[in-house]
Amino acid sequence: MIDKQELQNIINKYYLNGTIEAVKWDVKDEILNIKFTAPTREMIGEINHTSFKLENSSFGISNTSQLLKLINITTNEVLLSFVKNNKIFSKLIIADQQFTVNYTLADVLTIPKTGAYNGPSDFDIEAEINYETISALIKAKSALAESSTVVIKPFESLDGQNQIEFVFGGDIEYANKVSYYLNTNKSTNKEFELSFNSDLFKEILSCNKDTEEAKLSINLEGLLKLEFKTDKTISSYYLVKKDV
Repeated sequence: MIDKQELQNIINKYYLNGTIEAVKWDVKDEILNIKFTAPTREMIGEINHTSFKLENSSFGISNTSQLLKLINITTNEVLLSFVKNNKIFSKLIIADQQFTVNYTLADVLTIPKTGAYNGPSDFDIEAEINYETISALIKAKSALAESSTVVIKPFESLDGQNQIEFVFGGDIEYANKVSYYLNTNKSTNKEFELSFNSDLFKEILSCNKDTEEAKLSINLEGLLKLEFKTDKTISSYYLVKKDV
């Protein structure tokens, strides 16, 4: 059994409000692994969730929107199981005390290939983030919903604290702008100005509000890493800089 809300949270961490529909789920020794890539290739990510009570398997989800609609009609805890045809996983069964829903699985060969992160392991800037940080950044982006870019650059506060500045709308010189400042644990003396997709950035933050521990890391070559942890889930995202 798995809590319905817990299952929805796992899915939403890769679905990103409709950004990604087709993925492969891999289950081994009760660990669910899902790798995914944004259609624009601006982001790759991975989710690992423990205590996932489903037999060892690999199967394709081709229409996540439909899967979420089916899960939504259930209540409280659900039981997951399979229908198989000649050892092939053909349907995912989701059942509670009132409903049993059947979701038709896709052949994993039809699921788009996902990229694997093979970039640097060292990052120039690191900062802890929490629910308050996440909420503030979402508000900043929402105030300028028409802008699709966030610019990140260094900043020093009045008391000399190293910070990074997130400038929403900062890619257009005479546009309205909102800046948010975040203290850093690890910083650099180098000057930089990196632009990222603020729509993706917002969706990643929005679906990880339940995080218990989170970190934002920047490599000055043009990479933004976001990592979130709960008691059962680790979700990681790598965004590449935009050319503006």
